[in-house]
Amino acid sequence: MSVSPDIVCSTLQAVEETEQLISGLISSRSAIGRCGLGEQASLQPYFRALIQKEAETDLARVPAYDREQFLRSWLQVLPGERGRSDLRRQFGTPLLVLMAIVAFVLLIACANVANLLLARAAGRQREMALRLAMGAGAGRLVRQAIVESVVLSLAGGVLGVLLAVWLDRVLLAFIPADAGVALSAMPDGRVLAFTLAVSLGTALLFGLAPAVKSLRLDVAAALKAESGSLAAAVHKRFRQALVVVQVALSLLLLIGAGLFVRTLMNLRTLDPGFTTRNMIAFSVDPPLNGYTVERTRQFYRDLLARLKAMPGVQSAALGLVRIVDGNEWDSSTKVEGYEAKPGEDMNPYFNAVSAGYFITLGIPLVEGRDFTAADEASPHKVGIVNETFARRYFGGRSAVGRHFGFDDGPGTVPDVEIVGVVRDAKYQDMREKAQRQVFVVMAQQANAFETNAYVRSSSPPAALFDVVRRTVRDLDPNLPVFGMRSLDQQIDRVLATERLVATLAGLFGALATLLAAIGLYGLMTDTVARRTREIGIRMALGAEAGAVTWLVMRDVLTLVALGCAVALPAAWWLSKMVTGQLYEVAGADPLSTSAAILSLTLVAAIAGYIPASRATRIDPTRALRCG
Repeated sequence: MSVSPDIVCSTLQAVEETEQLISGLISSRSAIGRCGLGEQASLQPYFRALIQKEAETDLARVPAYDREQFLRSWLQVLPGERGRSDLRRQFGTPLLVLMAIVAFVLLIACANVANLLLARAAGRQREMALRLAMGAGAGRLVRQAIVESVVLSLAGGVLGVLLAVWLDRVLLAFIPADAGVALSAMPDGRVLAFTLAVSLGTALLFGLAPAVKSLRLDVAAALKAESGSLAAAVHKRFRQALVVVQVALSLLLLIGAGLFVRTLMNLRTLDPGFTTRNMIAFSVDPPLNGYTVERTRQFYRDLLARLKAMPGVQSAALGLVRIVDGNEWDSSTKVEGYEAKPGEDMNPYFNAVSAGYFITLGIPLVEGRDFTAADEASPHKVGIVNETFARRYFGGRSAVGRHFGFDDGPGTVPDVEIVGVVRDAKYQDMREKAQRQVFVVMAQQANAFETNAYVRSSSPPAALFDVVRRTVRDLDPNLPVFGMRSLDQQIDRVLATERLVATLAGLFGALATLLAAIGLYGLMTDTVARRTREIGIRMALGAEAGAVTWLVMRDVLTLVALGCAVALPAAWWLSKMVTGQLYEVAGADPLSTSAAILSLTLVAAIAGYIPASRATRIDPTRALRCG
């Protein structure tokens, strides 16, 4: 929506006056934390009165549609301790996705432990029967099993906390070092309490079921039977169900990891519209050191001259808004010959650049000419627009020679002549679609700001860092250089969130697959052990090693197939929830799904083949003597 400067100024004035009211209201309260919905409701009439007054006075000459939108403004009061966090906005949703992934891994690990506890309980059937026969109560045996499970879970929780200190530092490494945030990697009381609760919860949930199941036995039959024959019939289907769950969850994580990895690859190989090879960028802020506007302009002229004279430098230029850094400058604009519709967005992205900017960044000129040194010295305002801007406002006609200008309200005359059109390039980040962009001459701006310098060289970027710092220091030893990095590093920086999710999703997917393989290996090893007599009989009757191997592998592939059948519909449903985190890849991506199934099947086959091959080496004579 196009918003005039009058509306912006009036809104800010209304907000400032409302802030004074809020301050007065809060100061009259005994507890600041009580400020909430009640205070918000009580402030609305004051805010409505303020904006109504502004609309009747300062906005009397503003178009009716804009005035109506201004009158729809409303006030929201939020807790001050939460603040406004760009870090929360950037990493909030990805971290929720990672928490879900971690929860899946936890479930797989718990299913694995439950499977092992069931196997252990099956091996202790005779012991449990003997305890019951000697008068031990079922409650005492359940408490014993729960204590063992709690000790196991708490030991895992302590180990997890110790690993978290190191792993959190790895996680924080994905946040750019110059992002201006300070986060601690040490777990606090809330994290420790959560870890304790999860450890106890998993102990009770996955330790109690095997304990209760182990008590459902006939004491007399158990005392007469051999432990091996008992293990042959106890909990088989339940353990197989646990393995199927592990396989299904592992496949979900592998499919998710594939989607996130493909998203990162798509973004990293995407053409940004400019070239990044042997390019560095850095920032300087002369006004921060007390420079006047004219002195700042002179400093920038001297800096460009020094940079261009450096050995191996092919070109250099300046730009007010750093490219693909998440920042933006937009402004309400009027375009010659274009009548904006009510509520239409007339706020293209702006950037103020020096001559040689497009050559340095490798952005092709489609029509017209580039900025020149003469433009920087001329009072005649000129600008360059991108293809999307030209198509939006001029259709198939040439944009060169037309005019645009900053919309300062009714009667504003577009006073910037378009002298060129450049190819579309990314502005804020790599995900954005082609946006309308306008470039104006930096030297023609009334004020001076922090700016960014771009240097293209024939040598690797790292070789320029020290030379550039010395060059700036020669001009002003008290002026700091910050944000120095290559454009490849700049793109990696803006893709930090995607790299975080893809890396951790891949690691957790691999861990989940390993855990599922361990569970499958344990189950098949136990299966081979309890079918020793059957296998011995088959081999005594002439069964070949391949047939015995297939006997075991058939069960492995059946469990994997059941797990995949459960996971695929769930993957299709869950993929819709992470669509916003993907780029140029469908949630039901056949390549990611096929690769995940193939990888999981291969790992499961290896885990099952080890006990299968062991079965072919069974001595039939010894096997036939097994009870």
